[in-house]
This record gives sequence, structure tokens and C-alpha cells, in this order.
Amino acid sequence: MKNDKLTPSQESVLKQAAKTGTLNLSELSIKGGARKKVLDSLTSRGFLIVLKDPDAYDISPQGKAAIGLDDKPVSKDKGKIRTGTKLHTVIELLARPEGAAIADIMEQTGWQKHTVRGTFAGALKKRLGLTIESEKPEGQDRIYRITAGLEAVL
Repeated sequence: MKNDKLTPSQESVLKQAAKTGTLNLSELSIKGGARKKVLDSLTSRGFLIVLKDPDAYDISPQGKAAIGLDDKPVSKDKGKIRTGTKLHTVIELLARPEGAAIADIMEQTGWQKHTVRGTFAGALKKRLGLTIESEKPEGQDRIYRITAGLEAVL
């Protein structure tokens, strides 16, 4: 957007909408053409949502972000993995003391090699913060195992 700055009137309206939940026009201190201009600007930018009642507005997540409120719900079990999923199966295989080879994981999940390796890098290392180490025993397939971070996931 070319103008991300809010005027004091726009900021006031957004704060009032965030505080009350649903904003009714009768609650606004701004009157007349100024009120229409502020509301039109905020709705066109996606900060306010017009409800079925034309005199009622709701603040959007973008509107909350514009005034510095965080709208993300706080998850109590962030990082937890549902049991019975393929990702949970991969974690169980890698958590064993003997670890697992890519071929073992492919057999258990039905995934292809590149999907298994991508899961290691993306879901396990980046998203869940697990530490995965590998070793290559002489004449055998490379073995992968989770060495840290498992307590936060399971």
C-alpha cells in the first residue's frame, strides 16, 4: 500500500473497534463527512469489516495489526504432533535408539525418498526444532536419529 500511516482519527476508530468488539456508528465521536471519510478509508484498506447492519463494523486482523495488537491465538500445545499421523510415525522411528534409514521410513509411510528428506529439513528441523544426526556404518545405509528436542514434541 502506498500509505500505511493512520491518521489520529483512523487510529482512534480502530482502537475503539478493538476495545468494544463491534463498532456502532452511534458510539463514534466523529460526525458527518469526516466520519464517512474515515470509515470508507478503513473499510477500503481492509481494516474494518462492514457487518449486515450497515451501522455496525468489526475490526479485521489487519486492523488489529495496524494499531499494534497481536491477533494470533496462543496455542497451548505448540509443537505437539497428533498421534497416528505419518509425521508421528517418522518421529517414532527416528526416536528409537537404533534410529532409522530412509528406506525404513519410506516403507512405513509410503513416501518417496525426496519427501522423507524434505520432512527432515522442513517439518522436523525447522518447524519443530528437532536435532537430527546421521551416521554411515561401513557397508550399510545411512542411519538417522533424533538426538535433541524430542521432549517438546511428544
